[in-house]
Amino acid sequence: MNTIASSETHASPGEAALLLDAARAACSRIAPLWPLQHFVAVNPFLGLADRPFTDACQLMSRLLPGGMQMPASYYAQKFAAGELTAPDLSAALAQAGKTLPPAQAALIAEWTPATLRAALAEPAAAPDTLPTVAEAVDRQHGSAWAAYIVESISHFSAAYYDAGQSAWRMPWRHLPLFQAWREHALLDADPEIHGLAGFRGWVRSLPADGGEAIARLIPLLRLEADPADYLHKQLLTIRGWAGYVQYRVREQSMHDHVDDSLRDLLAIRLAWDAALLARYDSPALREFWPAPGEASPAAMLQSYLFQLAEEHAWLTRLTATLQTPAAVAATPARPAVQAVFCIDVRSEVFRRALESASPAIHTLGFAGFFGLPVEVVPFGQRKPVAQCPVLLTPKYRVHETLPGVTPQKEQQIARQQRLARRITHSWNSFKTSAITCFSFVETAGLAFGAKLFRNTFAPAAHTHSHHHGCCPSPDPASHGDGGIPLPERVALARGALRNMGLTRDFARLVLLCGHGSTTTNNPYAAGLDCGACGGHAGDTNARLAAAILNDPRIRAALAEDGLSIPADTWFLGALHDTTTDEVRVFDIDHVPATHQCDLAELQGWLALAGTRARTERAAHLGLESTDPALREKVALQGNDWSQVRPEWGLAGNAAFIAAPRHRTRHAHLGGRVFLHSYDHRTDTDGSVLELIMCAPMIVANWINLQYYASTVNNSAFGSGNKTIHNVVGTLGVCLGNGGDLQTGLPLQSVSDGSRWMHEPLRLHVVLEAPRHAIDTVLARHAHVRQLVDHGWLLLFALEDDGAALHRHLPGGRWERVS
Repeated sequence: MNTIASSETHASPGEAALLLDAARAACSRIAPLWPLQHFVAVNPFLGLADRPFTDACQLMSRLLPGGMQMPASYYAQKFAAGELTAPDLSAALAQAGKTLPPAQAALIAEWTPATLRAALAEPAAAPDTLPTVAEAVDRQHGSAWAAYIVESISHFSAAYYDAGQSAWRMPWRHLPLFQAWREHALLDADPEIHGLAGFRGWVRSLPADGGEAIARLIPLLRLEADPADYLHKQLLTIRGWAGYVQYRVREQSMHDHVDDSLRDLLAIRLAWDAALLARYDSPALREFWPAPGEASPAAMLQSYLFQLAEEHAWLTRLTATLQTPAAVAATPARPAVQAVFCIDVRSEVFRRALESASPAIHTLGFAGFFGLPVEVVPFGQRKPVAQCPVLLTPKYRVHETLPGVTPQKEQQIARQQRLARRITHSWNSFKTSAITCFSFVETAGLAFGAKLFRNTFAPAAHTHSHHHGCCPSPDPASHGDGGIPLPERVALARGALRNMGLTRDFARLVLLCGHGSTTTNNPYAAGLDCGACGGHAGDTNARLAAAILNDPRIRAALAEDGLSIPADTWFLGALHDTTTDEVRVFDIDHVPATHQCDLAELQGWLALAGTRARTERAAHLGLESTDPALREKVALQGNDWSQVRPEWGLAGNAAFIAAPRHRTRHAHLGGRVFLHSYDHRTDTDGSVLELIMCAPMIVANWINLQYYASTVNNSAFGSGNKTIHNVVGTLGVCLGNGGDLQTGLPLQSVSDGSRWMHEPLRLHVVLEAPRHAIDTVLARHAHVRQLVDHGWLLLFALEDDGAALHRHLPGGRWERVS
């Protein structure tokens, strides 16, 4: 059997520098993948924002089967159903002519709606994608090296990044990633057993440093393709682990630490391809590899125009709902209740339902962390949990305490909890260890039969898993490593109230309502919680904000600055369970006696709103809206461990609106719009607009593009069938019993099995603000300007009190939307 010949080829210093530049470019294109317990939506095309959306589509069509666009059949169904029309195509062609790069605009100059409709009947063949050497070898020999390499790298990465789940730890975890892999590979005979004779000798010839290995390996491949594109393709074959490593690199960079692990992972993947080429290279193999040149952009542009047509149809429906001044009904000067909800699209349904309960209720939208960049240490634990968007670094640490309990009693309860966790950990270790696991199942397995039966056929309802008896304390005190100093609490309170637009006409009760979800047996549970709270429920932030705003010292300091909160205003923290549409109000025992009637009335309104919201959502959950047991059935779906769709999360999200609530108060937006309260008339220096565009707008864009990607190409950017997921440590999931980490949302989060529940539209951002104010923000922030100018989101300015809508065009131009 032929063996791999080691090579002594060396790049010159100048060539090595260029090759490492290409490697860095490829690594920069990979989006981070947060681990499951902190899972948050992320833009999977984050590293491509420096190029136009259509250029990224063209690149992905070359690197991945399916690319990043919907197939023609999807749009054919839309036309057949009457959801897309010829006028939509005409509008798409006109829009494309103004926004596409010149070369692409020239290609469509002669296209008409008729030619596009004809293209639907005979869609272009899928373009060839750039193959790896492993894929070329598989095509020639009928082997399975591509899958084997992914499996091998996944097993190694899971062991290297193990966070304590395994009983036996890898001995090289202290080494850099590539060096650890090299030590592992020198002992692993499995590749040679599978037919790659001499692989260990080949690995021994490689440098121990990942960067040096890349400079050695790339020349061996004699690439005809752009090196950065080919290296990007290499990382995309292990995109789950590449995303997780990128997450770790990002976390290290936030602490000013340099981490070359993603470069090392690229070197590992590259070593496999170089070894296969050295083993199998032949003229016949070269028929399959390297890849052909650039594919024609015509097919990509056709798909893009159909997408533009669908986006035009959505914009038409959206703008029809925006209220003009004449349509705005008069509301009481001082409402009975002001309720602040997260901008999450699921809040739109509940806010509308709550407002319908009484005209005396005003709702507002604000990021669900309520302006508190904190990390929270849960009661009885030592490790903090970040409760703010991943774009921010927590600035303060607060501890959960037990109100009304003496410090001695609190310490005793904390010790009991820690002991219980240690016992549980020891018991789980006993059950899963290599020595005892089989005997445990044989002797104790039957004892779990009743529990398995009950959880399968009679799941019991339960509340959200957070410890509601514990309360976060902002006071710097007993724990010695946390709290928020009083002056900074004042600043946080002032900033939160100003940024949410709540600076006057305070109600007697102000509800700060975070959100979370109730599910069981769901690895993606964090993805249904609050993205503004780092993938956790928002109850902690809501209670903390309420405690700060109820503090007389805070109010006195705010009044000195001209922000007066009436003495009879009381803030309440609450949690909206988006699975059940139940709202739990916290710390009601602290509510003054003078407000008990107000509280009772509010709880009645919340119950009514929950009923109306569940009724609206019932059909999408496969339930009857008129069923008298609807509330119980919705709760049971969240607690059924076999339920793959306990709720739809943010599926359907399509727009972000920052405007006064009266602009959308009477609009039925179907739970598809992020609603942020904003009044440009009170934002004299534009700072609130700048904050909105640089934070919540970006987070909404990440969410939108994750749902987009998981819909257009779930096998590449999603996580496939939820029913065959297996959890890898606490890091992610794989499909079946192995393979790469999955990167996005399960199919069941975007499809009901027969139709897509999410329309893959780019986020339509409508800001009720002067165009010059928006331009000022774009001029200051290049990364925001990139998203807008390159078409990763669609930006609109609403002016003249809602009477005029303008669309932003590349290069800073605006046009009026009729």
